[in-house]
Amino acid sequence: MALRLLLPLLLLAAALLIYPARGISSQASDCCLKNSQRNIPAGWVKSYSLQGPETGCLLRAVVFTTRKNKKLCASPTDPAVQKLIQKLEKKKGSSGAPRRKAPRQKRQRT
Repeated sequence: MALRLLLPLLLLAAALLIYPARGISSQASDCCLKNSQRNIPAGWVKSYSLQGPETGCLLRAVVFTTRKNKKLCASPTDPAVQKLIQKLEKKKGSSGAPRRKAPRQKRQRT
């Protein structure tokens, strides 16, 4: 009799333990496992994103996306990385409408 009562409870507990584990694994994204020590040329990079515990990754990193859609991981505390981020932010801020050159004024001969 006790076995009839215990078996459904064990099955229910097992189902509850397995169900959330599936949700966690589907949430994982591509995370950087280590940061590159090399300098990343600014001409290669088109965008960046930040990763860390808030995004489900253990390592804090700046993930640069190159023009060829490759991902490069870098340390967010590296001064060269911070400079590259500032350069990208400046470019993003000025990338609204395309700039037109002002028409050249003709010089008058005297």
